[in-house]
Amino acid sequence: MAITSQISAIVATQLGSIEGELEARIQLEANRMLSKFSNQCPDNNTLVSIINTRNTLLRGVNQFQIKSNKFLTFATNLKRAIQAANIILRLLKVNPTPVAIGTPPAKDFGGLISAKTSGQLTSLADRLYNIRRLLENLEGDVESIESLVKGVGPSLNNVRSLLESVNDKSQDCIAEQASGATSDELKELLNKIQPLENTGSEGTPSQEYFYTGANGRNYTLAIIQETQGKGPVPRRIAVAKDNLGVIILRGQPSFSSDTKVLLDELKFRIDNQLP
Repeated sequence: MAITSQISAIVATQLGSIEGELEARIQLEANRMLSKFSNQCPDNNTLVSIINTRNTLLRGVNQFQIKSNKFLTFATNLKRAIQAANIILRLLKVNPTPVAIGTPPAKDFGGLISAKTSGQLTSLADRLYNIRRLLENLEGDVESIESLVKGVGPSLNNVRSLLESVNDKSQDCIAEQASGATSDELKELLNKIQPLENTGSEGTPSQEYFYTGANGRNYTLAIIQETQGKGPVPRRIAVAKDNLGVIILRGQPSFSSDTKVLLDELKFRIDNQLP
């Protein structure tokens, strides 16, 4: 059985901390926000505060996701290195050199052309054994890391689902208010929730609107408004464009997600969905 080394222990500690934070603080806060919609819609100031808190929590969840993905990438790269090392190890085990080669002794001369002592062969065997044990340990690390990352996934998904419910409840409340509010009142409220900013589609976008995916390709990101949304409440979508300016990937439409959240989630999609 492979011996678990310090690598997987360190990863376990960090992922355990992430899962504890998700369940002890973020999940608790998400449920608290949802409870404010239980009987009626909160007032506008409370609603704006809820949406701002949701975005803060979602940014934290995204950072946890980034760290989790890095551990998984590390495990994948380590697995490839182990596979390459195993191939080299198998080649080293096939030692075609005999212990001694030479000509039979003659009357006046003779002897060996070359020789390899049994001690040298034993030393080589010991080194190969130690390498094999090291690779077994690393293989155990890979399995542990993959299992740990998989284990924290349900907590991440659960918290995302709760925060998406907060988004849906907020959108419903805004839509309800829109029926009795003037266009100026609705616009003022929406500006608090979706402040005007450089979205990458106007002016000179900042560096966060340019992204190099895991596939090594460069993309330009932008935020656009959903054109086929239902009702008076607009939703925004993060999109990725190739070097020709063609949209090749869209994020999930969202009413309350701020720009950073939309861009971060689109970057996850780029790394996971674009070859």
